Amino acid sequence: MYFNAAVATMPLLRPQHLIRFMRSMLMTACIAIVAAVLCLPCGSAALANPPVKRIGYLEAGPFWLFDNTWNAFRDGMGKYDDMRCEYPADARLSPGWQPEQMRRLPELAKQLLQRRDLDLVVGMGTAAVKALLAVNDGRTPILGMGMADPIAAGVVKSADDSGVDNFTCRVEVDRWSSMFRVFYDVVRFHKMGIMFQNSQEGRVYAALGDAQAIASELGFELVLYDGLSSAESTDECHKGLDELHKKGMDAFFIGPLNCFDIGDAGMAPLLQKLNQWKIPTFARDGSEYVKAGALMGFSTWNFGPSGTALAGQAHAILTGTKPRTLPMLDQSEPSIALNLATAKAIGFDFPFDVLVTADELHETISQPHPGTP
Repeated sequence: MYFNAAVATMPLLRPQHLIRFMRSMLMTACIAIVAAVLCLPCGSAALANPPVKRIGYLEAGPFWLFDNTWNAFRDGMGKYDDMRCEYPADARLSPGWQPEQMRRLPELAKQLLQRRDLDLVVGMGTAAVKALLAVNDGRTPILGMGMADPIAAGVVKSADDSGVDNFTCRVEVDRWSSMFRVFYDVVRFHKMGIMFQNSQEGRVYAALGDAQAIASELGFELVLYDGLSSAESTDECHKGLDELHKKGMDAFFIGPLNCFDIGDAGMAPLLQKLNQWKIPTFARDGSEYVKAGALMGFSTWNFGPSGTALAGQAHAILTGTKPRTLPMLDQSEPSIALNLATAKAIGFDFPFDVLVTADELHETISQPHPGTP
């Protein structure tokens, strides 16, 4: 009944009207097909020939953390199909850690920023970033990576504002104070030793300001050795450990020192010396050091997600976003790594609640091969 009524109300098309209607529909379909076919080569060409972006790189010297961060960043950039990145060999600069080599950083930073063929310059580490910002002309975007504490180093104004229109980086707040607090809560030491070079960068790398604040709050003493050069050689570090041992340290903080570079042949004897003295150690850079014999550490460097985040910043910059407008705050939570073999060797018993809440438990000491991260 409803069907018949609906049919009854439909207007009847005359034959000539029906023919015109069918011709119109056919013409519309043909136009749509032709347009689609014509656009296919354009889209394919766009995907096959994305714009090329060239990225320069500056570091003070080689360090395992820099290498892994850089590789993760490049992997992250490779996932974008709307651009193709090039990393010119002559735009990757790394003078070296010796004092006379470090003095070349300002000159090399200026060379990179004066080039007209680079779309972005990466500064790896605090020293390199500060060198770039010191000669910054505001033209080439700068992306900072691998810095211990950009706020304490005076690189950025705050966790929310880089203070420089063509610069950004990632910032983590309160990580280092939490690290010292956790180390003390677990070990209950009296004198914690720290080694560093006597410079602003050296004090930042050692998180000295945070260590002093937490020491004052919790009531332990810091014993310091600031006799390292920028090279932070193995011999210098052995001398530093000997001096700290004489001062009665009963715990040691392993900062990002060249003598403790993962894969360097000089690291194992330093850790062995500390373990022979039965000194509990905390590694700032976490898992790899704990595997190699440190008692505990923060597993802070998850290079895959970090590289993805840094690539996201770079991609936004290379597609027109002003660096200063990008969010910088990194809110990733560090995890705790423990080495049970080291604990046994130095005669330390982890509290049960620490064992059950740890994210990583290592039952052996395994030395990395020299030259590999």
